[in-house]
Amino acid sequence: MSGMDMQASGQSSSGGGREAFGKRQLRESALFKPREKDVLEVVLQEGTSYTLAEAKQLIELYLNKEVI
Repeated sequence: MSGMDMQASGQSSSGGGREAFGKRQLRESALFKPREKDVLEVVLQEGTSYTLAEAKQLIELYLNKEVI
């Protein structure tokens, strides 16, 4: 993936000034396994930016939530 594809997409949902990426950028990243990309499709919102740490945290929360 080129640097241009992973270029920061502007504002972070946390507002911390760290690099943040859009939903499409994160789904296309080589940093995530196919299963994780499927989860990202569900948990991320279009038009919102996320840091890598936020995306990984959302994946963990989704995969570890209790099934009722």
